[in-house]
Amino acid sequence: QALAHVNSVNYGVSLRWLFYRMLQDGDFIKTKKDYYPFKDLIARARKENIDGWKQDFLKDDTRKISLNCYGSKDKKDWFEEMKKEECVLDVHYTQDYFIMILFEAKAMISQFEYYTKNISLSAFGGDASIPLKYDIAKTIEWASQEYKKPIIVLYFGDCDDKGSQIYQSALKDIKDWCSVDFEFKFCGLTKQQAKTFKLPTNPKKPDEYQWEALTDPQAKHLIEKNVNPFLNKMSLEKLEKKQKRITKSYQKIWENQ
Repeated sequence: QALAHVNSVNYGVSLRWLFYRMLQDGDFIKTKKDYYPFKDLIARARKENIDGWKQDFLKDDTRKISLNCYGSKDKKDWFEEMKKEECVLDVHYTQDYFIMILFEAKAMISQFEYYTKNISLSAFGGDASIPLKYDIAKTIEWASQEYKKPIIVLYFGDCDDKGSQIYQSALKDIKDWCSVDFEFKFCGLTKQQAKTFKLPTNPKKPDEYQWEALTDPQAKHLIEKNVNPFLNKMSLEKLEKKQKRITKSYQKIWENQ
């Protein structure tokens, strides 16, 4: 019955939308308290492909991949953007690796965007949803085909039992749904890093530390320490100069139109 609801529309729907449709039917879902059992059941159906369910049958509009790639971007859109701002070329063609950064806290999106320019990012916001994990797996496959380079996946999260569970569960599903190999690295937060930075611990849960407890310089240090070894800085500098030249040339064209 739930699958029939999904197939009844021509656009992607979320788990919450589906739950309320089932609640409206009243045949199986009786109250709002049934949400979590329903959620677990549909998750199992998608993971195990029960009765025709697939991992991408539901959408997650709250968690997305910020894919900083321009190789497949529509040319018209690209030229329109160049009229308004500086040219941004796809950095991945000039690098030795395709890097993807995953992190636990959605609150830190701006921080990672600032310190990892031109690198693809995705915030889990707690437990990663099935659509997000499936999209990550398919993005890795696409990147491998598009760039023909080794894939490096870096993860940053909290130092606690839940934080460990979040990335290990996500990694298992991503690997199961991805047809290409990739290297995975857990970058922190670790207990040793927390002690080195003298981070405050949770009084009720000793030896547990949150990423947000890092000062900005500390977070910058951990991010760049783990990302920089995979970056070709010389190629980045050449690309930046090329971007400036192209931007300057095309701005003159727009001014003369």
